[in-house]
Amino acid sequence: MTVQPHAAQRPSHAFSCVGFWLWALVGAATVFAFISFIGWLFLVPAAIVTFRLTRRSRWNEGPVMLGLVAGAGVPLLLVAGLQWTDWHHRTAGDNTPNPYYWGAAGLCLLAAGIAAYAVRSRRS
Repeated sequence: MTVQPHAAQRPSHAFSCVGFWLWALVGAATVFAFISFIGWLFLVPAAIVTFRLTRRSRWNEGPVMLGLVAGAGVPLLLVAGLQWTDWHHRTAGDNTPNPYYWGAAGLCLLAAGIAAYAVRSRRS
């Protein structure tokens, strides 16, 4: 029994990064669907991309799946950015949302996903 030469080849770094960022797109669309009133419009494209990605043998497991975590932070950073101006022009006691909470959560998710992907892709 012989192993096919293409079966033992590792995918290129660029190929893996594409899978990572496509999964990040799915994660961002899913989180956006939960935090926005028009977010349900993003669920159908996210489901289509998820279906296509799970059909790719190299993109349905492994470190590329950490893109979901990284992508989940992007909409949170967007919300923080949208609240930034209101936060600086607020008056005391008007219950203006604090963008630092959204930004901290988004930055932690984005950084954790990218860092975990970098560590895991070096090992595999």
